Amino acid sequence: MATRLQRLVWAVQRWLGRPWERRLARALLRVDQVRHWESLYSRLSDEELRRTALQVRARARSGTRLESLLPEAYGLVCVAAHRTIGLRPFDVQIAGGVVMHYGGLAELATGEGKTLVATMPAFLNALTGKGVHITTVNDYLARRDAEWMGPIYASLGLTVGALQMQMPDDIRSAKYRCDITYGMASEFGFDFLRDRLRLRQIGQLATPFWSAWQDGASACSAAPLAVQRQHHYAIVDEADSILIDEARTPLIISTAHRPARPEEQIVYHWADKLARSLDSGRHFWLDPKKNKIELTEEGRQVVRWSDPPAGPHSHGMDKLYEHVERALFAHHRLRRDQHYLVEKDKVVIIDEFTGRRMPDRHWREGLHQAVEAKEGVPVTVPSEHAAQITFQSYFRLYHKLAGMTGTALPNAREFRRVYRLTVVPVPTHRPCIRRELPDRVFLTEEAKYDAVVAEVRRLLEQGRPVLIGTRSVDKSEKLSARLRAAGIEHQVLNARQHEWEAQVVARAGERGRVTIATNMAGRGTDIRLGPGVAEAGGLHVLGTERHEAARIDRQLAGRAARQGDPGSCQFFLCLEDELLEALTEWERAWLTAWAQRHPDRLDRLAPFFRRAQRRMERRHYLQRLDLMYYEKQRQEILKELSADPYVD
Repeated sequence: MATRLQRLVWAVQRWLGRPWERRLARALLRVDQVRHWESLYSRLSDEELRRTALQVRARARSGTRLESLLPEAYGLVCVAAHRTIGLRPFDVQIAGGVVMHYGGLAELATGEGKTLVATMPAFLNALTGKGVHITTVNDYLARRDAEWMGPIYASLGLTVGALQMQMPDDIRSAKYRCDITYGMASEFGFDFLRDRLRLRQIGQLATPFWSAWQDGASACSAAPLAVQRQHHYAIVDEADSILIDEARTPLIISTAHRPARPEEQIVYHWADKLARSLDSGRHFWLDPKKNKIELTEEGRQVVRWSDPPAGPHSHGMDKLYEHVERALFAHHRLRRDQHYLVEKDKVVIIDEFTGRRMPDRHWREGLHQAVEAKEGVPVTVPSEHAAQITFQSYFRLYHKLAGMTGTALPNAREFRRVYRLTVVPVPTHRPCIRRELPDRVFLTEEAKYDAVVAEVRRLLEQGRPVLIGTRSVDKSEKLSARLRAAGIEHQVLNARQHEWEAQVVARAGERGRVTIATNMAGRGTDIRLGPGVAEAGGLHVLGTERHEAARIDRQLAGRAARQGDPGSCQFFLCLEDELLEALTEWERAWLTAWAQRHPDRLDRLAPFFRRAQRRMERRHYLQRLDLMYYEKQRQEILKELSADPYVD
C-alpha cells in the first residue's frame, strides 16, 4: 500500500506534472482502490466471483461509465489471475493497466509481465460487448497469450480467441465474435482489407469508407458478411515494433501469384545477366543513404545496345532501364540469408527488424522477380494490388487505442503525432541492476568474431550463460561455425529455426548455455536464470552489431537482468559493420585511416556508430512520414472519385 506522503506527491503530480507524469500519477492513485476490491473479492468462492463479474458486466452494458467500474474490474482480474494461473499483479502492473485503459502507451521494462498487464484493461473494455483486439508480433505469441491468459477471462465469464495465419473464414469469424481476440497485427489489417474487397464485390458498401473516422466504427462492421468486428478497443503489444518499425511498409493484398511462362521470364533473365556485367561508379551510381541505384548515361548506352528483348512481353526502353536497376538492386543491396531465404525454389523475405520469415509477402514493382532471377529459381508473374492499408491508418480506426512495450520513449513524439498516444514510463517492480559495459570496436569482422569467441569462452569458465545477438541469418551462421570450430556447444535461433524460438530462448538462462539469436531474440518469452547462475553474475547479452534503431539494441540488452536479476550486456563492433553506411564516404575513409594509425585505441570510435544510428533513425522516420502523407493524399483522391480509399 502507498504511504500518505507518496499519495500526496502523486496528487500534486496529477495536476502539475508533465503530461506523462500526470497520467502515471492518476494511475498510481488508483492502485489502492483496486487492492481494496481485490481483498473483498478474495473472500468469494469461484462461483460467487463469476457471478459478481457478470453483475459488473451488466452494469457496464446498462450505461455505467467504465472509469467508475475500473477498481472493481481490476480487482476481479487480480483475484482470478491468482487463482487460475498463480500470478498476482504487482502495483506497477496495475498502474500500467490503468494507463492503457485511458488510451496511453505504457513503457514497461522487459520482463515486467506485459502479458498479464494487458488482461486488466482488456477485461474492463470487453464488458461492453463490443470486443477487444490484442495484437502481437507473431502467431506463436498470439496463441500462447490466449491460452495462457484464457483461464482468467473464462473464470470471469468472458470468451477469448486467437487468430492464426491461413485460418478459414468461418473459424476466423468465430474468433472475432469472442469478447477478446488475440492475433498478429498484420492479420487484423489483412482481415479488414479482405472484408472491404468482399463487401465491395457484392455491392454492400452502402456508406462511404471515410465514415469510419466520423462515427468511430468501421462501415463494414455492420455488414453480415464481414469477418471482422467493429473497431472498439485495441491493445498493441510490442508497440514499437508494430507501430514504428513495421509502419514503413503498407499491408497490401495482391492478386494470386503464378509461375511465369517462359516468354514472360525473358526480360527478368536478360536484366539479371546484364546487371552482372555492369560496374559501380561507371555504369551505375549507388546511393546508400537513399538506398537507391540509378544508371549513368554510359550505363544507359550499354543497356540500349545490349540487344534488349523484343516481343509482346517486352517493354519500352524507359521500363527496361528500370528492370536493369531493379536487377542491380537485387545484386548489390539484397543479401541472401539476410534479407531473404531460398526455400523449396522460392524466395522468402526475412523481416529486417524481427528476423522472422514472411512467406506471404513479396517485394513490389518487379523487385521480387529480379531476386528470383538472381537466385535461379522459377520466376513468378508480378501481382496486381487489390487493396492496401498502412498501420498508421488502420490503428486510427479504433475508437480507443493503447499499447505497451519496453522501448517507446525515443519515439514518444511520433507516437503522439501519428497515433495520439502518450508514452508513460512505468516504474519497475524491482530496481534494474544490469551492468552495461562499454562498446568494443575492431578493425575487421574477422577480428571481431575472434574476440567474441574468446569472450564466450571466458564467460563459460565463470559458469554464466551467454545470449549473442546478430543482425542476419548469414551472420548467425558464420558465428556458429566459429564457435563450433572452437568446440563450444551452442544453440542457433534464426529464420531457419523459427519453430523452436520460444523453447530455445526460454532456456537461454541455464548455466553454461550459449545461444545465438537474430533480431527476433524471443520477444515476449521470459528468460529465467538456472540454479547458480545469479551467483555467477547472471545472463550476459553480447551484441555483435549496433542495429538501425537504438530501441532494438535496448530490447536485446533487456534480455538480461530481468525482474531484479543480475546480468550484463556489451556490444562488439567493427568498421565493416553495415550500419556505418549511414556515414559519408569521407567519414568512413577517415575512420579507416585513424584506425590503422591507432590500432590499440579503436574503442574511441564507438560514438561514430551511435551517430550513424541516429542518422538511420531519422531516415526511417522521414520514410514513415512520407508514407503517411502519401496515404492521406491517396484517400483524398479516391474520395473525390467516390471510390473506397483502400480498394484499388
